[in-house]
Amino acid sequence: MKKLKWIICNCCQGNGKVENPAFSNGFTSSEWHEMHHDEQASYMAGEYDVQCQDCVGLGRVQVPNVAMMTFAEKRLLVIERRVAREDARLNAEIDAECAAERAFGC
Repeated sequence: MKKLKWIICNCCQGNGKVENPAFSNGFTSSEWHEMHHDEQASYMAGEYDVQCQDCVGLGRVQVPNVAMMTFAEKRLLVIERRVAREDARLNAEIDAECAAERAFGC
């Protein structure tokens, strides 16, 4: 059994919410001025925020407590992280290839 500890989520900084990805490009000043004052106030108050995907709205995540692990548990953790890193690299390559194929109309 792994030894785990809770830490504050790095993605949402413990709020459990993040800015809606629909607004990731922001607003132009003309779009902002076209919005009603109530809409502007709602946006600034965070009413359009969505639940953080990393912590599922908890504001905290569990991470391995390396200080409490045995040498064998640390070795397994290193292997798991290497595999996860390699999987992420391969998925990024596949996504890049798909994006390039879409750009060429395939």
